[in-house]
Amino acid sequence: MKSIIFFLVYTNIWVAFCVLGLVLSTEILLGSTNFNVSKFVFLCTIFTYNFQRVIRVNKEGKHPRRAWIKKNSRLVHFLILLSGGFSLYIFFDFSVITQLAIMLLGILCFLYPFILRSIPFIKIAVIALVWSNTTVLLLILENKIIISYNEVLHLVARFFFVFAITIPFDIKDLEYDNKNIITIPLFFGIRRSKLIASFFLFLSILIAVYQYNISSLILGHFLALIILYIIALVFVWKSDKKKNEMYFAFFGEGLSICAYLFLVISLLIS
Repeated sequence: MKSIIFFLVYTNIWVAFCVLGLVLSTEILLGSTNFNVSKFVFLCTIFTYNFQRVIRVNKEGKHPRRAWIKKNSRLVHFLILLSGGFSLYIFFDFSVITQLAIMLLGILCFLYPFILRSIPFIKIAVIALVWSNTTVLLLILENKIIISYNEVLHLVARFFFVFAITIPFDIKDLEYDNKNIITIPLFFGIRRSKLIASFFLFLSILIAVYQYNISSLILGHFLALIILYIIALVFVWKSDKKKNEMYFAFFGEGLSICAYLFLVISLLIS
């Protein structure tokens, strides 16, 4: 079982399922589905993360996954080619506006390991921006959903959630990151970084409360989101440099799958 978990995490298939979980969560919250968007996001995540890992391993000698990626380089490159090829195939089925959004997000993803990651404080913001738009905006654009105040709130809440749960990953990376890369934990310290993450989760809770009060969220969805944010708070405050990588890569990333599971359960009991 442990070897399976390591395989899923190190090949970035697990993080692809996590991003997919957020897309499916958006489908439930907005009451709109699109299988092409789900497939594309899943495959593109595998492509993007493996591509970036290869670049980082070649640039950063202390990367914790360096040995595994070097040992399994053929598998990693195969996944990059396979997921990239299928992503490109699906890309041409999208509407022009969705394609434009994907290309803009793709530029951010490409520049991230080369330029953006080294800009002070930009690292987490880019991740949150890409994840939130990938898991919310693409569905809205492709399904031609009218962008109202409610859709904007969902997008903002998703940004805050991803931003918050990504801060612990920077805490984990303190000993691996180049000290020239100014991250939130490096600048503010671990405790203040956790307070910043908690603040963003608190904002997400406030958005959920507001949406419920104006009847944009049904009770089941509201409770599912609140439970998710509370569990995310626990994850943030239990994070430290002593935790092993699986705590972050498996359980931390897994919060995104929890979002989907909680919403599904809320549908079943409502």
